[in-house]
Formats: sequence, structure tokens, C-alpha cells
Amino acid sequence: LGVDTMSRRFSLAKTLSSAFISSSEERKDEDDEPSFLSSGLGPKVAAILEKHADKIHDDSFLKIVRQLEFWHADQNLPEEELLALAERLANIASWREKLDDESIPEEKKFQIPKVRFGKTELQMPIITCGGMRIQETWIPDNVPLLASNKSKVVKSKSQANLKDVIRSCLKLGLIHFETARMYGSSEVQFVDALTSLMEEGTVRREDFVFQTKLMIGSGSRAQFEKEWEASWSNVGKLGYVDLFAFHLLSNESQIDNILDDADDGIFDFVLNLQKEGKIKHIGFSTHGPAENIMRLISSNKFSYVNLHHHFFGDYHAAGTPDTLGGQGNAACVKRALELDMGVFDISPFDKGGKLYRPSAAVAAAIGPGMSPIAFAALHAWKTEGMHTVSVGLARSSDLDEVIEAARIYSMDDDKAGALVKAAQDRLED
Repeated sequence: LGVDTMSRRFSLAKTLSSAFISSSEERKDEDDEPSFLSSGLGPKVAAILEKHADKIHDDSFLKIVRQLEFWHADQNLPEEELLALAERLANIASWREKLDDESIPEEKKFQIPKVRFGKTELQMPIITCGGMRIQETWIPDNVPLLASNKSKVVKSKSQANLKDVIRSCLKLGLIHFETARMYGSSEVQFVDALTSLMEEGTVRREDFVFQTKLMIGSGSRAQFEKEWEASWSNVGKLGYVDLFAFHLLSNESQIDNILDDADDGIFDFVLNLQKEGKIKHIGFSTHGPAENIMRLISSNKFSYVNLHHHFFGDYHAAGTPDTLGGQGNAACVKRALELDMGVFDISPFDKGGKLYRPSAAVAAAIGPGMSPIAFAALHAWKTEGMHTVSVGLARSSDLDEVIEAARIYSMDDDKAGALVKAAQDRLED
């Protein structure tokens, strides 16, 4: 790799059309090389990155360069701190290669921490592999003429990428894979990849957690049964679904339907699926207002909930009354935990503030000690007590910053908590 690799990568970085951190000031000519390279720091930073060059993929390298440029050009970070940041970012980005390094004992390779997922009793990794961004197509398989051919989808380049991502997740101990029938070809592709890896002996069925979700549509049991059969034709190869969620239970009519205990109702049908062993645990996902979510949680009919609750707002629930005099989903999370439900944080890095492209003010307030993405994850785990955060992966490197958060989470509780509180205090100042 050496000089040629570094030269190619810096060329790639300086011609990239968008910056990692947006700034209120006008940038210099986009063709200029990163300013830290043309300063006295250049050789020192380059030496650090060169040391890790064979362990860092190009997409991770670009993120590192953008962050270093922000802290050098916009924030005037002192030299010692910038070099320490370069070393830390390079170490974080080399996680995949370290997992494959046979010279490192298995017991010393980092594993994503796991926690009890409420009354399900599942050991849940604090990071979830979300299936919204990695599939071949978003077109559902029930759309006439436009539906993709399943046999072609599972032979596509996207399938090879998905399988590679799942392998990386498994090596990390990230064993929860979440998808939905409405995510186009995602459900089909995840099942095919996991089945293939089981057949290869890479993983056993009991060693991962699979979640899928199904909308109730018109509210007709007959229609729901039809949709379930279509979903089961995909996921049945796994033998069972660990976590089954009613997808996007948000408005009052949907909630009335699901909370109906009638023998010919949709919830009764799903209870029968549970008795048959096809699904293990029943939950719901929601983009609804807080009062509707509180109603579903307080029914105590569910083992877990997927909802939005983020430091930077609660998406659709933001500003909506929570029935207890507050607003948003904080009280819903607290109530779910009181009822021993598993709590899954939906999209904390996108719907929680597009933190893959944070404002300069947010990044500066959080500080160079952790990325905005890492802060959001740690806020969910440490401050709010949520069990797992979803990452909509498109490639393995999308885990870089979240693994950084998981490493901080694994520190002494007081130290990790202090880092999060300090960043939160600066944000609220």
C-alpha cells in the first residue's frame, strides 16, 4: 500500500463533493487538499494513517479525513489532541481487520455487549443490524409487474454485500437482525443470507435473533393472514421468528383493532402463531404520537416496543402529549421499562438528527472525544436505559462510530456516564 495508497486516498478525499461536518462558513475551493496536510501536522498525521493503511477501508478513510479537517480547520484543535484523535479514529476504523487477525487471541477481540431484553429474556446486543438500507429494492413483492424476482435478488451484488455485512456482525457478537415485510426485498435477502450461513456452519439458528414486522393493513384478519403467509414463505426457512412486531401501529383505529381481544381478531391470530412456535415474542413498532404509544405500552400485551426516543427529538412523537403532563416518548420508555418490556430505539442516527452529517455546532459541543453518532447511542443506553439501537447498515463501515460508542459503554460505568453527561451539558448550555 504505502505512499501510492495514501496519495490515492488523499486525492479521493479532497475531490469528495460533500463534507462530513457541515459548516456555516464557506469552504475553500473543493479541490484544495485538507488543510492539516499542508500544515506542519501533515507528515505526522500521514504517518499515523499510513501505519493503519492496510486495515482501513476507503469509506472509513474518507470519514477520518473529514473529521480531522473539521477539528483542524474549523475548531483549531491543538496539535497533541489532533494527533491523538487521528490515532483513535484509525484504531476504530480498523475493527474488521482486527477481528480477522489470527495473531490476536479470540478472548481479546472486542465483542458488542449484550443486555437482557426485558421479559423476552433474550440476550440482546446493544446494537442492532437494521435492514432498511441494504436491500436490492424497496419495491414490495406484492406490486404487480414491478415486483422483483426473488431468485435474481438473492444472486445480486447487493446480496453478496449483505452476506459480508452479516458475517462482520456475527464476528462482533452483533446477532440481532431486524427487517420487515414492507422493506422491499430486505426480508427475502436477510433470510437467504442467514440460511446460507447456517448451511455453511458459520452460525447456528439458536445463536442469532431475527426480527420481522408486518403491518395490519386494512385491519381485516383475512387480509392480515394472507400477508402473514406471504411473509412466512420467506422467513419460514429459519424455523421461527424470535421477535414479531406489528409494524407502524400509530393511529387510534389501528390500536383499537390490535387491542381487541375478539377470538376472530388479528391479535388472536398472532397468539395462535406463538402457540404454534412460529413466533416467540410479540411486540410493536410505531411512529405515532406519544399518547397512542403510551396506550399500547400500558395495555401490557406486548413483550417489547420499537420506538423513537432521541436526544435530538422523538420524530413523530416530538411535541405530542404523553398523558402525564410531558411531551415526547421519554415517559413511554420509562413505562415500558417498568413493565419489563424490551426497548428498541429506532433510527437514532437519522431520525434522531441526521448525525452522520451533524452541524458544526453539535459536533463542537460534543467534542473530539466521541462522534455525534457515538453520543446519540450512549445517550440511549446510559441516560435513557434503552436496550438496543438500530443501525441501518449499507456497508460494514457504517458501524465504525457505533462500535466506538459500544467501546465507551464497556468502560467503567462512572467514566462512561461522565463522558456522556459532560457532552450533554455542553449541548444544553
